[in-house]
Amino acid sequence: MIGALKVFILPLAIWLTMLSTVLLGILWRAELPVMLYAVLAPLPTLWYPTHDFVFGKDTMDLLIASAMLGVVVNKGGFQRTPHLGWIVAISVYTYAALWNTTLRFGLDSPFTRSNPYLADWKNYVLMLLVYVAAFNAVRTEQHVRWLVNLSVGALLFMVQRELTGFVAGSAFSYGSRANGPFWVVGMNANHFGAFVAHIGVFALGLGLLDKHPVRRWVYLGAFAGSLYPLLFSYSRGAYLAVLAALCVFGVMRHRWLLGLVAVLAVLWQVVLPDSVVDRITMTEGEDGELEASAAGRVEVWEHARTLFLQSPIFGIGLNGFMTARAGETLTDPHNFYLKVAAEQGVVGLLLLFGMLLAFLHSAWRLQRDARTPFAAGLGYGGMGCIIAVMVTNAFGDRFSQLALGSTFFLLLGAIERMRLLQAEAPESTDPVPGAAGAARTRSGPPSGAVGRDGRPPRARRDRNGRLIAPGEATSR
Repeated sequence: MIGALKVFILPLAIWLTMLSTVLLGILWRAELPVMLYAVLAPLPTLWYPTHDFVFGKDTMDLLIASAMLGVVVNKGGFQRTPHLGWIVAISVYTYAALWNTTLRFGLDSPFTRSNPYLADWKNYVLMLLVYVAAFNAVRTEQHVRWLVNLSVGALLFMVQRELTGFVAGSAFSYGSRANGPFWVVGMNANHFGAFVAHIGVFALGLGLLDKHPVRRWVYLGAFAGSLYPLLFSYSRGAYLAVLAALCVFGVMRHRWLLGLVAVLAVLWQVVLPDSVVDRITMTEGEDGELEASAAGRVEVWEHARTLFLQSPIFGIGLNGFMTARAGETLTDPHNFYLKVAAEQGVVGLLLLFGMLLAFLHSAWRLQRDARTPFAAGLGYGGMGCIIAVMVTNAFGDRFSQLALGSTFFLLLGAIERMRLLQAEAPESTDPVPGAAGAARTRSGPPSGAVGRDGRPPRARRDRNGRLIAPGEATSR
């Protein structure tokens, strides 16, 4: 009975839910496909079995397409999306890079699936469009909270599965690592560790600032629980990502986190499990030579550098590194920035860093200007998440896979929507923790000012987004 549930009944239920949500998203509520996408995207073990049903292979595509169509049908059309220029520029440029690969290596034209890399480009662009769909479909603060909570809930589901189904060994072993749900789509423990790091520090940032008596402890509990699969994914890049985010939080608001990081830097060999210590210290073997994993990475890094120098402006084309190393054991440079440099050149690197820094600035502005503790936590956690993403990608491609990167772009859409909602909202009587909240309160309407409905008047802004002081004429 349990076997039938896993093999047929559960995939059928998910498939039917997907089809129903697609129709409801188009005809009624465009946010519903985005919410379901937030649950399914990082859990491929749930949606991958639906491939046996009609349209099952297009589950992710249909959900985002229905959300975009629903925005037109039942949301009154698209709103101006912040940073859309970066999304469009990267989408167009990567397609040009796909043509570069096609012409350089004699592949089929990238119009049909006969081109081996067209599907990869399509999935990459779909992941970027997740941000646009989330921003436009999610229009209220309540829906933002739902989207955030579903994303953190997906992390909690993974944590629960690992806590109950994975037992770590006493010593490090490549065959005994926490893999999470990503194995079904060809990703490994390093990808799982990266995802846990990204969303775990996001939950921590939320929990540190949100004052809601239930949400706050759920977010902090999600981060605390994520430490188990994080440690036993044995991903050194994920470890560094979490430490980097903790340092950012420490510098921004919570100085005690810097003390925690300092203590851990001194006592890590004492407080961490022996198997984790083994993994961290195994860069060199007993003979003093680089261990196989590190040696292999040095080799592909050098090859990526060589390819970049051959074509530094535009690179050798999308997935060109894999094509150039066909037949080799390692076909990925294990550093996303080196991969982009080799395949897309300086132009691709500038577009990538420009987009990430633009989103980081938005998250910083939200935590600075937020009128509610939840909104401040959303921006604060978003900053930690973006920093973690930037760190993990120095150790491999932890960015471009749909299952791994979708939650990141959903949360970016939520951050931008919350920024817009906060700009339109009245001043909150619930102060935001930290000096930034106090400074912002002083810049709001005068104390005691009320509107005709007895509530504080809404802050007014001109068309450039600048706050208009009381009595000041609006610029035209």
